[in-house]
Amino acid sequence: MIALKILRYLDENPNAGDTADGILQWWLFERTIVEEQEALDRALDCLVDRNLIVAVQTLDARRHYHLNAQQTEEIRRLISEAKPGEALGRNNSGSNNG
Repeated sequence: MIALKILRYLDENPNAGDTADGILQWWLFERTIVEEQEALDRALDCLVDRNLIVAVQTLDARRHYHLNAQQTEEIRRLISEAKPGEALGRNNSGSNNG
């Protein structure tokens, strides 16, 4: 996993070079943020698609998210049925989309 993150970083930054400490502090940290951002975007899209949360485009061009209060029962059901570490799929079938 770490080796792949290093390769991805170098693929995106072919002139990069650093010490092990620098790689840990900068390369891996940056790569983790990129990957988490991608996972967050997928999760938010999934929740919005399922009408569990609401996305509002604001004047600052960012999307702000909040609970869809009309879906509280469904949200609580999903939470209670989820196994530890389980991702919320499109239809809660175990898909890893969110």
